[in-house]
Amino acid sequence: MMKKLAATLALAAMTMQPVLAAPEKCITGAEMRVAARFVMPILINGVSTKCAPVLGNGSYLATKGPDLLKRYEALPGDESAVPAIVERFDTKGELSGMSAAELRVFLKVGLFKAMGKDLTPEVCGKVDRVLTILDPLPAENTVALFEFVFREVEASDAKKAQRAGRAFESKICPAS
Repeated sequence: MMKKLAATLALAAMTMQPVLAAPEKCITGAEMRVAARFVMPILINGVSTKCAPVLGNGSYLATKGPDLLKRYEALPGDESAVPAIVERFDTKGELSGMSAAELRVFLKVGLFKAMGKDLTPEVCGKVDRVLTILDPLPAENTVALFEFVFREVEASDAKKAQRAGRAFESKICPAS
């Protein structure tokens, strides 16, 4: 079940990839939660838009997606930390100097394009189902769940690398 959840949430991981890509730095749990709070409304909006034609009017995203989007937009959090997190991991400096609002627009456009490739009818149905299951959770709990899933996926990747005799550099700070 954990692998299926991780696969479904992989869409969210795409947004954190620039943050997780730098091997010489790690991201703390608090930073992952800031990033997840920042990106969740973008993901929900993008998935809702891209999957609407496939899922139809009776789907979770069609009926409750707008309310879910509002719940995540209402999460408290200091977005002023987002540019600093991104800049710390943007080794090429491509996003340097962008404000949180500018980063939001950049992510909306980039994710919308990326979702077009990955959101097949099958994936849309799975995302709709996962969101239905997660709906009763407060938004803050789902943000914490993302941190947990990313840690578990990384731990699994580390074990696979160890078994294969490959080096593995953690992207998530330990005990954070």
